[in-house]
Amino acid sequence: MKRLFYYLINTACIALYKKSYETFMEDFSLEKIKDVQQEKLLTLLEQQAETEYGKKYDFKGIKGIKEYGEKVPLSDYETYRPYIERLEQEKAPLLTSEVLIAFEPTSGSTKAYKLIPYTKTLKEEFQWGIKPWLYDLYTAYPAIRWGKSYWSITPATSRQNITPSGIPIGFEEDGDYFGKLEKYLMDCIFVSPKAIKAETDMDKFYEKTVLALLKEKNLTLISVWNPTYLLLLLEYLDIHQESLLSKVPKRRRRQIEKAVRDKQYEAIWQKLVIISCWCDANAKVYAEQVQALFPNTFIQPKGLLSTECFTSFPLVGKEGCVMSMYSHFFEFLPLNKEEKTENEIVGIEALEKNKTYEVVVTTAGGFYRYRTYDVIEVLGFNEAMPLVRFIGKNDKVCDLFGEKLHEDFCKACIESLQLNETFYLFAPHKDHYVLYIQSKELPSVQQVEKRLRQNFHYDYCRHLGQLKPIKLFILTGNPKKEYSEGCMAKGQKLGDIKPTYLALTEGWDTIFTGYYKE
Repeated sequence: MKRLFYYLINTACIALYKKSYETFMEDFSLEKIKDVQQEKLLTLLEQQAETEYGKKYDFKGIKGIKEYGEKVPLSDYETYRPYIERLEQEKAPLLTSEVLIAFEPTSGSTKAYKLIPYTKTLKEEFQWGIKPWLYDLYTAYPAIRWGKSYWSITPATSRQNITPSGIPIGFEEDGDYFGKLEKYLMDCIFVSPKAIKAETDMDKFYEKTVLALLKEKNLTLISVWNPTYLLLLLEYLDIHQESLLSKVPKRRRRQIEKAVRDKQYEAIWQKLVIISCWCDANAKVYAEQVQALFPNTFIQPKGLLSTECFTSFPLVGKEGCVMSMYSHFFEFLPLNKEEKTENEIVGIEALEKNKTYEVVVTTAGGFYRYRTYDVIEVLGFNEAMPLVRFIGKNDKVCDLFGEKLHEDFCKACIESLQLNETFYLFAPHKDHYVLYIQSKELPSVQQVEKRLRQNFHYDYCRHLGQLKPIKLFILTGNPKKEYSEGCMAKGQKLGDIKPTYLALTEGWDTIFTGYYKE
C-alpha cells in the first residue's frame, strides 16, 4: 500500500509537468528556436522597459535581437552590484519591475559573496528547465514512481537574513525552486528527517540524514548536486555504522546489517534506480567513484545550472544536455577564435559542433547580457537543438566541490592581512587548499581560513566537510623562478606565463622549495 501511495503521488507530480515537456519537445527546428528566443527577449524587454536599467538602454526602442546586441553592453555581476546595494536599502524598479521575493547568495570575486535577485518569473524560468527534465526522467524510468526520493537538503549553516528593505536573503529550503502544488505533493514522498532544515550542527545533520536514508527501503531516486556530498554521507555511514544501526527498527536492521558492514550500498537500497549529480569538469572523478559504489544504478549527469540561470538539462539516451531554450534568452561568445568582439556573439541556433562557447544570458531576475563565465562544448544535435557539456569557467575560478574561489577574492584575502609578502599562491590539493607564501610576517592558518570563509560557498563546503582547512607552505627558495619553471614543466611557453595568485592545478609542493607549517 505504501508503494502504491508513492506511485500515485509521483504520477500526480509528473502529470503536472507533461504540458511543459510536450511544449519543449514539439519542434527543434532552427526557425522554432529563433522564434522562441526572440519572443522571450522581446517579452522581457517590454516588461522591464520602465525600470532604471531599461530606460538607460532604451529597452522600449529595441525591436529585435540584433538591435539588443548593439544597444545593450555585455555585463557581469560588478555591473549590477551598485543596483543591488541600493535594492538592499530600498524597494524600487531598478533592474526589474517585479517585486523581489529573495536574494539568493552565491560566491563573488573581489567581495565575499554576490546576491542574486529572484522574482516570481525567474523561478518560473527555472521551472521551464526542471519540468521537462523530470518528466523525461520519470517517464523513461517508471520504477522511480514506486518509491521515495532524496533531494539534497541545505543545512542551516547560517540564519536567514533580511535586508533593510525587507527582502529575504536565501530561500528557506531547496524545494522552493519547485511550484507550490508539486512541492506540497513531493513533501509526501521526499526522504526528509524531521526539522533537518533547521539543524546547525553538521554532525547531527549527517546523522539525521543518513539515518533517514537507512530506514527507507523504498528509496528509488537520489538527487544531489556535487557527488562528493553523497560520498561524504556514505563515509559517515561507514564510520558510525554501529551507532546508526542501533537506531534503525529491528526488522529493517536485520535486512541491511550485513550490507552496511560490507559497504554493499545497492543491497541497502535495492530499489534505487537513479542517482542524479554533477558529472562534468572537476566533478567527473567523484561521479566515477559514485558509479563504482553503485555499479548497477544509472548515474544521470545534471545539466548546467547556476544561481543566476538554468542553462541546460539532460534527456535520457542523449549525450550531453539540451539547451533550456524556454528558460531565458541566451547568447554565446565563441572561444575558439583568438580574437573576439561583441559582434561575434551568436544565438542557440548558430552553435557549431565541437566548438566551445561562453554562456551569456538575459533573465527575468534583472540581468541583461550577463556573462556567466560558464564554458560549454557542443557535442552534437537533437534535430536542430544543440547538445552541450559544461567544461569549466572562463574566469579565474577554482571549483573543486562548489566553493568557487576567485583569484581576485584570494588576492583580497591576503591584502587584508597586510603581511608585506614577496610571493604567494593559492592552489588546490585533493580536499583542501594550500597557501604557498614567502613573507617577513607569516599568517596563521586561522587568519587565512577566517577570511576565506567569508566566501559563501567556501564556508558552505567547509561546513559540509567537503573541504578541509587550508595548509600553509612556507617558501624558502626563489618562488618566482620556481613558478616559471613549474609552468613550463606543465606545458606553458615562457612568454605565455603570467603572474597569478590562484593556480588551478595541484602539485606545487613538489616544485617550490620550502616546508609545510605545522
